[in-house]
Amino acid sequence: MKKIIFVLLLAACGFSGYGQTYQRITSKNKTYLETLKGVSYTYKQGIVTLKNNGNYALGTVSVVASSKVDSTLFGIALFEDGIEKGETVKADVYFTTGMGKKEHEVPLKQVDQKNLVLSFDKATRAVK
Repeated sequence: MKKIIFVLLLAACGFSGYGQTYQRITSKNKTYLETLKGVSYTYKQGIVTLKNNGNYALGTVSVVASSKVDSTLFGIALFEDGIEKGETVKADVYFTTGMGKKEHEVPLKQVDQKNLVLSFDKATRAVK
């Protein structure tokens, strides 16, 4: 009986770990790193939730999404209205595919959400 429960727990862990990938910040710019220190985001069903637990109010932040399986898929969530310290905001991710004139918007139901790679694209401090 204990073996069966152990196998079921292992199987559940395997399924729960299958999802989006959150890419680390790769910039070496100290100001940029300090701006994003304490800022985090999560993705669920086409919505990015951004939490600003950092030391600065933010002006503009963008989070981009790409796909592990479709190199032409691109998604972006823009936070342009500013985010105060301690604030949590949400934004829709808009997905497009194709290149140049063949580029078109993709509905969320056609996006393979399990193979998304999300990362910060831009972050600026608010000007007061």
